[in-house]
Amino acid sequence: MDRPQTLFTRLAQDAENGHLYLEPHAAANCAQACEQFLDVLNTLLIEADRLQCKEAFGPLPSAQSLGQKFDDKAIGPGGFTEVLQQHIDTVTRMKYLFEAAGKAYVETEDENARAFATIPGGR
Repeated sequence: MDRPQTLFTRLAQDAENGHLYLEPHAAANCAQACEQFLDVLNTLLIEADRLQCKEAFGPLPSAQSLGQKFDDKAIGPGGFTEVLQQHIDTVTRMKYLFEAAGKAYVETEDENARAFATIPGGR
């Protein structure tokens, strides 16, 4: 199965190439929902910096070690901030996909309207 980032990038390319359409109102609603979710995720990412707690458990080496483990879960490799960034990247691609699919729908409708207008009695 494709990674979400790859999947949404491919679907956005399909929309740009006229192979994926989404009714403009639905596309706009989806893109707006993505934008709102991105606001929440970005706020969480900013707030995640306050999750550092290495010093919170005291000066003993064992306390420092425990604090470091919590720090690693929050801001270390594979930690909360990294997962948040992956979500931000995915939702950003989703937003772009919805925008591209809505645009493709409008462009196709415009092309169809122009084509029908050239047909005698097609109005």
